[in-house]
Amino acid sequence: MAFLEAIDKNLISIPMTARNGKEAVDELVSLYASYCGLSEKEKDDIISLVMDREHLGSTAMENGIAIPHAKIEGLKKPAVVIGVSRLPIDFGGEKPSSIFFLVLAPADNPAEHIQILSSIAKIVSSQLFVRMLSSSKTKEDVYQLFFD
Repeated sequence: MAFLEAIDKNLISIPMTARNGKEAVDELVSLYASYCGLSEKEKDDIISLVMDREHLGSTAMENGIAIPHAKIEGLKKPAVVIGVSRLPIDFGGEKPSSIFFLVLAPADNPAEHIQILSSIAKIVSSQLFVRMLSSSKTKEDVYQLFFD
C-alpha cells in the first residue's frame, strides 16, 4: 500500500489541541482508535508502542515535522493520521513540531512501513508544501494538498 492510500480524511486533526509530545501522540492515536472502533486497551497499547519508539530517539525532523510511528501486531493495513497544530509542540527535536504524521503499520510488513516513512520524508522536504500544510484551515484543505 502506498502512502497516499493510507490517508483518510477522517484521520486528520486540525487544529490539534495537544500542548506537549505525549498529548500529541494521545490525540492522534485517540482519533485513529475512535475511527476504527478500538477498545480503550487497544488504544493504550498503541500509545505505548508509539511512545516506546519515541524513547529510542525522537522522530521530530528539523523543519517542524514529526513522524511518530509504530509497527502493530495484527494490524491489517497501514494508517497515517495527520495532525496540524497552531502552536508548535516540543517533540524532542531541535525545533518544535507543528505538523505530525502518525504512521501505524502492520508488524509483519516492515518494507511497507519503511516505504510510507520514506514517502513522507520526501513530501515534507518541500518547504512550499510544508508552508501550505501549516496554513491549512480544515481537514479538507489538508486532504486536498495530497490529492491535487
